[in-house]
Formats: sequence, C-alpha cells, structure tokens
Amino acid sequence: MACSTSPKPSTPPKTNKMKIFPDFTWEYIVKRCEGLGNWANIENVNLSSERRNQYLLASQALVDVVSKLREHPQLVKLVPMMSLMSLRWFPVEKCEVDLYYNGTAYVINVLTKNTSEILEVPTIKEGKVVALEDVDKVADEIYTYITKLRDD
Repeated sequence: MACSTSPKPSTPPKTNKMKIFPDFTWEYIVKRCEGLGNWANIENVNLSSERRNQYLLASQALVDVVSKLREHPQLVKLVPMMSLMSLRWFPVEKCEVDLYYNGTAYVINVLTKNTSEILEVPTIKEGKVVALEDVDKVADEIYTYITKLRDD
C-alpha cells in the first residue's frame, strides 16, 4: 500500500518516522470533543435541533472512541491530530489515516497525496466503516493501517 510514487533522485528517502504533534494529547482531544458537545448545547448558538443533535452525537462518539484508542498499547504514544470532528495520523509522508463519525458509524480512511502541497485534495486509497457498537475494533483497525503504511 505504497503512498508515494517512486522517489526522484533529489527527494530524500522515505522515513518510517510518524509525524507527531506535541501540542495534542489524549486529554486535550477529550476536552475538545466535550467542548464541541458543550458548544452545541448553548442556547444562543444558531443550530437546528437536528444539527445540534448531530454535533452532540459526534462529540460523544469521538469521546467514546478516544477512550479505546488511548488504551491500545501501540497507539497510546501515537496521539493523533484533531481536526474539526476527525482524528488524523500521519504515519509516512504524503499519507494520512483519518477517523471520524459519520452519524451512524466510524469511518476510517487512508488518504494519499501526490505532492506535499497543503492545498492538494487527498485521494481516498482505502477505507473501512466500523459500526458504532464495534467501537472496540477501531483501535486495532487504525493500528493495522498505520503499520501497513510504515512497512511499505
């Protein structure tokens, strides 16, 4: 599952060192998720009741999955970056493992880019949907994708 094309002669070799964001901790991510739920409950926030409920469900789903992710022995030190309502790991250059709740299930995608341009829209290379009641399986799935990408 290689994420990049053959390296050009001037391109440094791919490293298997995962990109880590030191400002993100599991505790910080939980607080952010809970904060999004609290924000959705504020009366003067202009949200329809349906949209408000979607935020609350997504925020709780992320809190639930984070508790499983941080218990995983190999993921405990691989804290993801939180971006809006998703969690993102960057196991190798130009690749990302993305996790979010779509309203009914957890969605895990492996995203790739051809360049390092920030504005390039990534391509979904592989993905998996995990039922909400199977939250215990999400951490293993994430770790499997990270391991595959690092091994390629």
